[in-house]
Amino acid sequence: MSDCPTCGWPESDVYEVLSRHFTSEGVVTYSRCVCGEIQVRLRPYASDRAF
Repeated sequence: MSDCPTCGWPESDVYEVLSRHFTSEGVVTYSRCVCGEIQVRLRPYASDRAF
């Protein structure tokens, strides 16, 4: 998903970050759009990450 499904606001211009959490899969971010829609996004870790 690249834009808000309600108003079309671009994902790259986050209005308000509500919380951010590290998980085993990547970073989960809860954010609020300018229209009030709450969005949850997962940014996976890079595949070339050293363990």
